[in-house]
Amino acid sequence: MEILWWIEDSWLGMLVSSSQWGYPIVLSLHAVGMAVLVGVSLILAMRVLGFGNAIPVTALAPFWTIALVGFVVNLLSGAALFMGNASVLFFNTAFHIKLIGVVVGLTLTWWLVKICIRGTGEVSASHKGFAGVALLAWAVALVAGRLIGYFS
Repeated sequence: MEILWWIEDSWLGMLVSSSQWGYPIVLSLHAVGMAVLVGVSLILAMRVLGFGNAIPVTALAPFWTIALVGFVVNLLSGAALFMGNASVLFFNTAFHIKLIGVVVGLTLTWWLVKICIRGTGEVSASHKGFAGVALLAWAVALVAGRLIGYFS
């Protein structure tokens, strides 16, 4: 528990939790990073599921680089948000569910990128299964993230 308080008392933890503009700015960055990362992931998953068949799956490759930028923004802003309230978030069930959803969604999206975009561009039934589970994982992560404030 002491390490959690130490994290909260760090300069970044104090900036996020105690300054007038720290929390809103970091939360806004988190929302923008999430929109970019999850947006690109959802576009890829929907394309693999069969929407927009006129667009080759391989044409989505450049967007993955943009999604990775969103991931970095989300990782840094999410770490800062955690540092502002570490002693509470560490024990928050919704926070744990969100992290699991993000890891599963990111892993499955990465598999889709490797298989579909960087491969031959062919989409199989197993790829569609990955895409469906990725959509579900991102939805769970988004809903759980919104519920963090209601679980303590």
